[in-house]
Amino acid sequence: MNDFLNNKLLPFFRLIRWANLMVILITMYLLRHAVLIPIYSNVGYMPAIDNLIFALLVVSVILIAAAGYIINDYFDLRIDRLNKPEKVLLGRFFHRRKAILFHSVFNVLATLSGFYVAWKCGSLRLGLIFPMSAMLLWLYSVRYKRMVLWGNLAVALLSALVIGMVWLFEFLALRSQPETFVALQGSMALITKLFAAYALFAFMVSLIREVVKDAEDMQGDAQAGCLTFSVVHGTAAARMLALYLSIVTLFLLGAAVWWLFNSVFIAVAVYLIVTVALPLTFLLFRIHAAYSKSDFGQLSFLLKLLMLAGIFSMLPLAFLL
Repeated sequence: MNDFLNNKLLPFFRLIRWANLMVILITMYLLRHAVLIPIYSNVGYMPAIDNLIFALLVVSVILIAAAGYIINDYFDLRIDRLNKPEKVLLGRFFHRRKAILFHSVFNVLATLSGFYVAWKCGSLRLGLIFPMSAMLLWLYSVRYKRMVLWGNLAVALLSALVIGMVWLFEFLALRSQPETFVALQGSMALITKLFAAYALFAFMVSLIREVVKDAEDMQGDAQAGCLTFSVVHGTAAARMLALYLSIVTLFLLGAAVWWLFNSVFIAVAVYLIVTVALPLTFLLFRIHAAYSKSDFGQLSFLLKLLMLAGIFSMLPLAFLL
C-alpha cells in the first residue's frame, strides 16, 4: 500500500499539479457562490446553470488543465532534467507513453463533458473552447513556450479564460430563462465589471509570474534552445519587464480600489489594499533586487500567494452584494 502511495498516487498528483487544480476549483466556485448567487438572490432567482452542470463545467476545465500540465512535462523532460532534476517524474515514476495516455484520456473526457455543458447552456459551439484550449496547451508545450513572450501570453490568457468561462456559460444559459434575464438587467453591468476585473487581475499576475519563472529557468532553457524572453534579452531585461508589468498591475489595482471606495464595497477595497496592493508594492523591491535562480523562485511563489489573495477578495465581496 505504501509503495503504491509513494511511487504511483502521490507522483500522479504531483504530475497533474493538484495544488494548481485546487486553485482553479476554488476560483470557479467562489465566482459562483460569492459573486453570481448573491447578485441573483437580490432579485429572487438562482443561476441558470444548476449545480450538477456547473460541477461538470469545473471538472472539464480541471481535466484540460491537468492534461496541459502532463503534456508540458512530456515535452519539457530534457529541460526539467537541467532546471529541476529532483522534480522530474516522467521516466522515473511513469513511462512517457503512459503520460500521453493520461493526456489523451483527460482531453477526451473534458471535451465530451464540455460539449454536454455547452449543449445544456443552449450553445453547442461554445464547447469548442475545450478542444481549442487543449490545442493551445499542446502548442504552448511544443512551440510557444520556446518563443519570446508567446508562451507567457498563452498561459496568462488561459488563466483569465478560467474566470471568464463562468460568466460566459451562465450568460448564454440565461437566454433560455427570459424572466430571470429581464430581472437581472439592472445587475448585468456589475457582474460583467466584476468578472472582467478578476480576469484582468489573473491575466496580469500570471503574466508577471511566467516572466519570473522564465528568468528562474533561464540556464536550462538556454541549453535546450528555448528562445524565452530571459534567454534572448537576459535576466536584467526580464527583471525590468516583470517590474513594469507589476507597476501597471498596481495602477490597475489602484483604479479598482478607487471604484470600490466610491461604491458600497469599502470593505473589499480595504482588503485589497492590505492583502494585495501592499504586498505587490513589497514585491516591486524584491523584483528589482532579484538576481539568482533562488531569488526568482521565491518571487514565483510569492506571486502565487498574491494571486490567491486576490481571488479570496470575493469572500468579503459576497457579504456586500
